[in-house]
Amino acid sequence: MRPFAPLLVLLLGTHPVIAQRNDQGSSDNNDRRPMTVSLGMRLGIPRGEFDRVYDRELFGLGGNFSVPFRRLPFEWGLDVGWQRMGSTETTVAINEEFIDATEAELDLNADMWAYHTFMRFKPLRGRVCPYVDGIAGFRTFSARTKIRVDGLEEPLSNERNAMDAAFSFGWGAGLMVKLNNTVNIEAGFQKLEGTEVSYVDPHSISVSPEGVVGFGTLTSNSDILSIHLGIGFNF
Repeated sequence: MRPFAPLLVLLLGTHPVIAQRNDQGSSDNNDRRPMTVSLGMRLGIPRGEFDRVYDRELFGLGGNFSVPFRRLPFEWGLDVGWQRMGSTETTVAINEEFIDATEAELDLNADMWAYHTFMRFKPLRGRVCPYVDGIAGFRTFSARTKIRVDGLEEPLSNERNAMDAAFSFGWGAGLMVKLNNTVNIEAGFQKLEGTEVSYVDPHSISVSPEGVVGFGTLTSNSDILSIHLGIGFNF
């Protein structure tokens, strides 16, 4: 069993006693704000073939906003997430005209970005608000190299080395707990199916002293379980 899998229970197993105290007769029940914006940390746990081939967790950040329908217990929204898949930093030699420096810092970062729309069923409006999402969108898998020189504000080089994308769909669930009329904490997950995609093998990244970048790629489906914990703001 993966060591991070129990986090799902920890994040979503919020005490049922709190839910029983949800005061549906309070004034908060009639307070359906126009928009909720949430930001937080994300843990990605690959599933199936993606797990066997890639064989590591992904850490990152994410955010979303949702807008309620006026009289129905549904919301629609957009969700964006970023998770790091691999990286390396090294010092390389440079020989550039008009630059006195002979060395520079090279950073190579492989990342996954997720862009999804969702339809949310959110039946309660009290202090504790569970929800279920239907999700569809896509994810990109890319690698980018930046070469930086001390004293220069902009990178000497900023190059994309690899890029692929996968269609992504699935469902999710979560729980929002209001701290007040403006701020709430949120925990949830997204269980996403993903089409086949190629991405950087983090074990294969290499950089020569001259700054020549080399890496291999892996190919698999992109099924993933994404767990998030964050804070939300009602506007």
